[in-house]
Amino acid sequence: MARSHGIVGMVLGGMLLAGLGGCQAQRNLALVREMGDRNYALGDYPAASADYQEYVTRKPDGVDVRYSLAMTELKMGQPQLAREQLYQCLAVQPDNQKFADGLAEALYACNEREELITFLTREARDRGRPGDYERLGHYQFLLGNADEAKLALITAAKLDGGKSIKPQMELADLYASLGDKQNELKRLRMALYIEPKNQEIQKRIRALGEIPGPSFVLRPE
Repeated sequence: MARSHGIVGMVLGGMLLAGLGGCQAQRNLALVREMGDRNYALGDYPAASADYQEYVTRKPDGVDVRYSLAMTELKMGQPQLAREQLYQCLAVQPDNQKFADGLAEALYACNEREELITFLTREARDRGRPGDYERLGHYQFLLGNADEAKLALITAAKLDGGKSIKPQMELADLYASLGDKQNELKRLRMALYIEPKNQEIQKRIRALGEIPGPSFVLRPE
């Protein structure tokens, strides 16, 4: 009889636990995202990935969190997974340059050279923004294609119209890698025209043996 009571107690206890588990509410999505961001900031990428994965599973159109998941996967050395997430992000927001930057990073990490250049070339041709040409030039440079990088970055600088130093600095880096001090300095002078108080630009100009004074700047082409 005592044994019978014990079995009944175990069954009832199991049913109670199952009932409690079934009643357990899902975490609020805003909290899931917040915890993911917190874990990412702390460098706990597996935990961040789990949080972000939960979010996109429950809200598949949450492309900003899907982007965060992709960046986390890159941190975890899983560029193939990141690549698929970023293609989905761009399918929803094809003009988003942050998503395009992420996909380019993922493709480069996957060593998908042909796919990377095809994607970047298409973005530059179809959208024609300075950032598209900067991105194309940057990765052409990383892939060792100096002439193609130069052409893309000069196009970016022209389209930019002297508003930002990024294409000028990319060109300065390219010329520095080629040992072309004259053109490196030229692009640094143009960058200094845009940001005359930028300490990094001034430091690089001094390293090349010049004085970055007000008369040294050069209006961007």
